[in-house]
Amino acid sequence: MTGRESRIGIVGSGIAGLRAADALLKCRVDARIDIFGDEAHRTYNRPGLTKKTYPLPDSPGPSLAEDLRIDAAENKALTWRLGTRVDTADLREKVLHLSTGETFAYDALVIAAGVRPRTSPERTDACAVHAHRTLRGLDDAQHIHDGLRAGKRVTIVGSGFVACELASLAVEYGCEVVMLETLRHGPFEGILGEDIAIALRNWITQNGVKFLTGDPAAKLLCDRTAIPPGGADGPEAQHPNPSAGRSLFIEAIGSVPNVEWLQGNGLDLSDGVRVDAHMRVPGCEDVFAAGDIARYPAPWAAGGLTRMEFWKNAIDTGRLAGRSAASSLGYESRSSRIGYFPSTATELFGLRIQIAGSPKLSDSMAIVRGDLDRPDHGVLITFQREDVMVGVVYMDRGARFHSLYIELLQSLRTH
Repeated sequence: MTGRESRIGIVGSGIAGLRAADALLKCRVDARIDIFGDEAHRTYNRPGLTKKTYPLPDSPGPSLAEDLRIDAAENKALTWRLGTRVDTADLREKVLHLSTGETFAYDALVIAAGVRPRTSPERTDACAVHAHRTLRGLDDAQHIHDGLRAGKRVTIVGSGFVACELASLAVEYGCEVVMLETLRHGPFEGILGEDIAIALRNWITQNGVKFLTGDPAAKLLCDRTAIPPGGADGPEAQHPNPSAGRSLFIEAIGSVPNVEWLQGNGLDLSDGVRVDAHMRVPGCEDVFAAGDIARYPAPWAAGGLTRMEFWKNAIDTGRLAGRSAASSLGYESRSSRIGYFPSTATELFGLRIQIAGSPKLSDSMAIVRGDLDRPDHGVLITFQREDVMVGVVYMDRGARFHSLYIELLQSLRTH
């Protein structure tokens, strides 16, 4: 490619954005690459925010930030614009408008802006009873770990991955934990169904967590109507934090794709950013999306679209978006189509849960091994749609049925 140096913008400094940059550098793209990130931190292992306890900041041992940092190759072509938000984008003119008042003109753009926590209707009132938190970034996690380290009572709203991992973490810190789920019977019901949700709820309660559903849960939701000591304008209203004697109240009720800055460009933003099988935004030959924000054709469900908030998904789609962006600029690149096979894993109170395929597409399930009443002794479940296997779940505290799980994965991949 000849002429002036190309400029590539990557909006999002998470793992999807980093892997897109890695892919561009591996394609030897002769371009300036700028990564824009809202946070002040370089890329870190986001799933690790809820995986283990950490000592006090001044104690021996790695801090949360140090332990989760992901090293990235330093390259003079790569510029990190941290703490810089992209306010709006003009995709026709190929210009980003930044929170600093600057503009950034690009030749290719990778959208990896991710998601933010969904919250209940916002109130600006301070709360006299709780320190309200959500968890998405490293700074959020620092505050939450500080509160959990104090061993106080914590209330967690929701029963998804973040909520359940936080409950497990809080018990490890020595906290009294209450989980509230107003809409479902238990964890992961939206993707695994009611029977497994109830089994996981029972497992969580066996490990010391009070788990409330339906109306009993709704009655304990906090609307921040309590008046802080000293009145609404008193000192307690100014500093709602755990150290002030409040218990933690964490909302983990889902996420919202960060798409507002793309409004006005005629894109399908109904659930993230719609892209094709090469992660290209339809109608924009030079714009791509990756990670939690990208909604792409599901390779395992003909005609369907999916948006996955899995770490592996962010890595795989980030790399593909980077290769596709290189190809769009005229560089040789192995710009393959999406072939991502969805899989994720978590651990709750020592119980490892592995999910592969797309169980939520199923119309039936079958227990191949084990018993849902004793998930820690191993239980292996398959999910079918019109007699075709579309998902597998394996729960165990050991590896009793691991070989069979691998066999089922191989079979699942061939469909």
